[in-house]
Amino acid sequence: MGVLVVACVFFLPSWIVRHDLEGAATGFSAGDRLKAVNDVRVTLLQGLAALVALGSVALGAVMTLRQIRVSREGQFIDLFTKAIEQLASDHVGTRMGGVYAMEQIASAAPHYRGHAAALLASFVRLHAPWPPSRPTQEVDLERKRYHGGLRDDIGAAMAVLSRRTMVLPGDSIELEKIDLRGADLAGHDLSRFCFADSNLEGAILTGCDLTAATFAGAILRNADLTGSNLSGADLSGADLTGAVGIDSGRVEPTPTGGPGGVEPRP
Repeated sequence: MGVLVVACVFFLPSWIVRHDLEGAATGFSAGDRLKAVNDVRVTLLQGLAALVALGSVALGAVMTLRQIRVSREGQFIDLFTKAIEQLASDHVGTRMGGVYAMEQIASAAPHYRGHAAALLASFVRLHAPWPPSRPTQEVDLERKRYHGGLRDDIGAAMAVLSRRTMVLPGDSIELEKIDLRGADLAGHDLSRFCFADSNLEGAILTGCDLTAATFAGAILRNADLTGSNLSGADLSGADLTGAVGIDSGRVEPTPTGGPGGVEPRP
């Protein structure tokens, strides 16, 4: 590359001058020709200098952009780590902050969406297990103080997950074996949520999108599903005693005679 540049600077000007003056009227002295060659050489050098400067600017811009990206990614990693620490807090308010922090991170950095959704689903399974990890009577006593049937941090996690801002297209939310008794989830988008073997007794699921949701083996006693979209939902083995809003004509019996899946709406 260097040899080519040197050749252009030293030999190209002479060729250009000779080509331009070929056939021109005589009268150009050797000094005039030398001056013309030098003028062309100066112009070439200025052009090369401009190209080098432009290349330096472009390279600097690329390096700066890379540094910005690395710095930005580092900030997201720090925020993500901080949100995880908040979710592990002993204080409900701090855990709620972690839930909403996860939502903000997933919104600002889409490549974190799947990770954030999986973490919040794990958070719900850990803090609202069915059967309860503590004596049921103790848990039931606490539930009487909950707004909407759920502890504030669990309610926040369910709300964030149902907004689907962090759920990748086609992904399901794994919420098996959780305690959602009496939960008010009216109007939530719970499509492709898996509630297998969970307890949703008395839950309010009116107007929910339950498309392709899984309730296999779940308890839905006295739950209200009025106006919900159950297209393709799996209700195999679910306890539907007293549940309202489910068209029994659309529930296919399982081989054992229990309630089964719901046919998709035409």
